[in-house]
Order: sequence, then structure tokens, then C-alpha cells
Amino acid sequence: MNCKQVEPLLSDLLDAELSDDARDAVLAHLAACQSCGGEYRRLKRTVRFVRANARTPIRSGTPGELHADFERATMDDTFGVDPIDVYLKGARRAAKGD
Repeated sequence: MNCKQVEPLLSDLLDAELSDDARDAVLAHLAACQSCGGEYRRLKRTVRFVRANARTPIRSGTPGELHADFERATMDDTFGVDPIDVYLKGARRAAKGD
């Protein structure tokens, strides 16, 4: 498999919706391709974070524009900040009363 074939299958892999043969082929590609492996790890991290925090309200008006930072961290790999770090920053501010 090549990168173009693997990319649309990453979500299915994460959700365990691939046949055994397709799963094995995708996993083999991920092990050999640093780019796709990184993409899969980012997807996995984002899904895990969203599932864990689905009921945690982060909305416009959160101190320090954390909402915008959280959104950018979730959607923009070039931002260089993990969404969980933005969330924890907001939690620390809330605990301090800022």
C-alpha cells in the first residue's frame, strides 16, 4: 500500500472496521512510513482527547482566548501545541481563579 491508499483508511483502522488483511497491510505501511505513522498517531491522540473531554465545555470567552487556542491546537498541526496542554492551561487558570 502507498500513502494515498492508506490515508483514507486511518479512521477505519482506529475504529477497528478493517478486514484482517486490510488492517495488516495498513499497519505494515504505518510501520515503514514515518509520515503516515505520525498522521495516525496524531489522529489517535485527537480522537482519544475528544472522547475523554466530550462533555468539558471550552467556549468563546474562556480566559486568554483558550477556545481559539484549543481549536487551533486540535485542527492545525503547525500550531505546535497539543490540545490537552491548552485544556490543562485553562484548568490551571480556573483553579487559581484567573
